[in-house]
Amino acid sequence: MYLCICKAVTDRQIRQAVEQGVRTMGDLSVRFGIGIECGKCIDSVREALDACLAAPPQDMAAAAPPAAAQAGAAPPGADLAPAPAAAQPASQQTAWFAIDL
Repeated sequence: MYLCICKAVTDRQIRQAVEQGVRTMGDLSVRFGIGIECGKCIDSVREALDACLAAPPQDMAAAAPPAAAQAGAAPPGADLAPAPAAAQPASQQTAWFAIDL
């Protein structure tokens, strides 16, 4: 559902932003520009932000593979660092903030 019509920000985007570290209305304003146009969205966005912050974090144990599957995956002490991601062309990189000129 759209919470900020001026900047076309949805509740899903707010939830994703909280998962990425957003904690305040100021963070949301910097990221999405919320509240700098008409200001009618401030209350509903604040409610959505508070609800997301109050919700328990997703259970990471449920997403982890069973211990038996992990047992033969790599010897103890093996380097488990992920391989570096291939560089994306500048036109395909995403920004974590928005600039409204």
